[in-house]
Amino acid sequence: MQTIADHYFSSILDYLQSQGLNNEDALKAINFTEFSNRTKQQLSPRISLKSYNALLNYAQNTLKDPLFGFRLGQHIRTADYGVLGYLVESSNGLGNAIQALLNYDRLVANIGKAQFEQQKSQATIRWFPHAQCNEQVVLRNMTAWVSVVRQLLNNELSPTQVSFQYHFTQPQINTLATWFNCPILTNAKHNEICFPSSYLNLNFKTDNAAIYLALKQVSDQQLSHFTNQQNITENVSQILMAKLDLQNCTLIRTANALSMTPRTLQRHLKLHGTTFALMLENERKRRINELPNKPNLAQLALLLGFKDQSSFNRAFKRWYSCSPLEYFKTNTG
Repeated sequence: MQTIADHYFSSILDYLQSQGLNNEDALKAINFTEFSNRTKQQLSPRISLKSYNALLNYAQNTLKDPLFGFRLGQHIRTADYGVLGYLVESSNGLGNAIQALLNYDRLVANIGKAQFEQQKSQATIRWFPHAQCNEQVVLRNMTAWVSVVRQLLNNELSPTQVSFQYHFTQPQINTLATWFNCPILTNAKHNEICFPSSYLNLNFKTDNAAIYLALKQVSDQQLSHFTNQQNITENVSQILMAKLDLQNCTLIRTANALSMTPRTLQRHLKLHGTTFALMLENERKRRINELPNKPNLAQLALLLGFKDQSSFNRAFKRWYSCSPLEYFKTNTG
């Protein structure tokens, strides 16, 4: 069955809401019941391609925008891709990111197949959508790929040509060409993005190599089980431990990386007798206990993800019933 990840579907609702459309009205209009029909055991729910197509068609018609999928793709975030987005974000360059896309694209949307081809000076990423995919699905997919790469590399980066199997009017082609900043080919044999091979060597501003490996492991697990309902707490621990520092370690970001909603992650962690806040706190303590020497307290506060020194001091007092200065004076040489 062709499906997409829950968070990828929900990101459309977020965008529609920003455009003034009510989510309940949208879901009612397409007779959507997949959220309400979910069982408590479904920790990583999937949405049918039928509902995905229907929501995109509803948005296109309601907003009277034949390029709605294109607008939606422009507003993509790596978080909308779940664990694949964070894997791409943590890649060391475009070449690695494309390999991640080829290997794990089904985690986001099991509705087509990506193919990569490289010649001497030209590279091409091609997408073969499932026959049931409408043109809005393709527009979103192709635009989102370019948008994410620009976010990670350079906003001015452009393909050499983008091809669509669909027909567009000349004004629509002009709109697409202006944003992609390259020629647009319509009624093409394939949906594809061509770009210079030299782009493959461009480096991302990545988190670090360790989190890339951690997320790759999580991706392998999810791809193997497709709906990963096991070892969620272990996966959260791996992601936290792999972070170079704990800044911006939030429940929402971690849930997105695991392809689930924050509420679902909270519920699963509760079943295992813990919470995200407690796991983050334990990771902070672990790092403190592994410090080899007396640290710079201001730098340590930032390393552990605290906004300021006073927040760090209050938490430390709660953990160890003493100040950081007193603790390290006693416990380090």
